[in-house]
Amino acid sequence: MNDATFQYLTYAVDDRVALITLNRPEVLNACNSATHREVQAAIERAELDDAVGVVVLTGAGRAFCSGSDLREVGAFQGSAARRYLKLDFSTKNRVATCSKPVIAALHGHVAGGGFELALACDIRIVADNVQFSLPEILLGTIPGSGGLHRLPQIVGLGIAKEWAMTGKRIGADEAYRRGLANHVHSLDRLLPEAMALARELASRTPLSLALAKVALDPEPPAADGMIGIYHTLASQACHDDPMYAQQAGSYASKKKGA
Repeated sequence: MNDATFQYLTYAVDDRVALITLNRPEVLNACNSATHREVQAAIERAELDDAVGVVVLTGAGRAFCSGSDLREVGAFQGSAARRYLKLDFSTKNRVATCSKPVIAALHGHVAGGGFELALACDIRIVADNVQFSLPEILLGTIPGSGGLHRLPQIVGLGIAKEWAMTGKRIGADEAYRRGLANHVHSLDRLLPEAMALARELASRTPLSLALAKVALDPEPPAADGMIGIYHTLASQACHDDPMYAQQAGSYASKKKGA
């Protein structure tokens, strides 16, 4: 059943699987503030629905998510930047702390905040055209919504440092080799395979899934804990640097023409 109450994503439930699809394909599903709020609301809806056992998160169009919408975020300074950074951080934590498994079905660009959103999911199924990247360093800032905490736990500290410090792109083969991707499929098989895995998991008892997730998950970075404070202060300091505004404006223009 489709739910038409969202503006920037679609929400549908079928066979105990909630499919959440980021739906701003004209900007490669870049997230503005409203998108963050809708993702949190969709996760909350799925978690409270006894008819849902597993969540699949994906993106419409040519990409999963190209990160934050720099047309909005690039102009934020001071308290406005701080509010957005806390909102962004809370979105990733809301996905990570969902009591039900969240599977990411990823294709095209999975960049910046989009990469961090994928890291917050439990399992990542990728298409063979996927391109992961953390380009924040190229803009003069850092991944600010928990990615620097989650990435080393998945790929190891040395690899995480290389990716975060270079902003390099990571394709499907390397992502699989490093443990970032659980499975790789052709683009046309991506969603069917992700949904098949979701239905398999949804056939398990909800309590066993929830307990397994709690036992396996590291403690998520709390927005008001030391890691969260660091991310907020560091990201805000970078946002307030005049060079960031210049670089973000240039990058937003390039993305608009992508």
